[in-house]
Amino acid sequence: MPEGRALDIHKALADDTRFRLYRYVGLAGRPVSVREMSRRLSLHPNTLRPHLRRLEEAGLVSHEVRKTAAVGRPQTLYSIRQGQSEGEGGRDYRLLAEMLSGLVRGKRALGTAHGLAVQWGSYLLAQSGPGPKPGVEAPARRNLALLQEAMARAGFQPRFRRLQGSAIEVTLRECPFRELTEDHRDLACTLHRGLIEGMVSGLKPPLVVKEFHSLVERGICRVQAG
Repeated sequence: MPEGRALDIHKALADDTRFRLYRYVGLAGRPVSVREMSRRLSLHPNTLRPHLRRLEEAGLVSHEVRKTAAVGRPQTLYSIRQGQSEGEGGRDYRLLAEMLSGLVRGKRALGTAHGLAVQWGSYLLAQSGPGPKPGVEAPARRNLALLQEAMARAGFQPRFRRLQGSAIEVTLRECPFRELTEDHRDLACTLHRGLIEGMVSGLKPPLVVKEFHSLVERGICRVQAG
């Protein structure tokens, strides 16, 4: 990728709101309207539009205008541009991960790694958007939006299913540690679980990981929290 283009993409995604928009459109896997993004990300449409224009200028998203069946203004839908990805032009850090994983040996080291992963999970959730005021519980839909954003930041592709009450099941694809699972599965799954525990514990009200099933299918893990 030309250096100038890489810098332009970096600047576009450096803004937190634009990063959230880009990740949401990418995870949706379909054209998304401004109204939907506004509702799911709890941001006013007028706040979103200039950020969407900036993403489009950077070549990260494209838009199309569709007429609706009902009477009214046509709907503008946004999609990730074909061939674009956040990792485009990035480096492969697998060797570095392999080297560092050799430092984590024994239960004590795994426990330390787990604690660090929990802290990172809490941090990623906090970075995903403003939470409710102290003493106020967020609506379930808002909680799921924050959790989806945090998981996407970590490199997962989450799919949610509501269970009884506030419980949820999350199917996680594209584990960010999958390259380590062949030779360092205990470490990879420890980091994976710690990240998720840190994320769900930061919700208001907090959730607790009840079940964690790693690699139930090829490259897929499932988590139940309540």
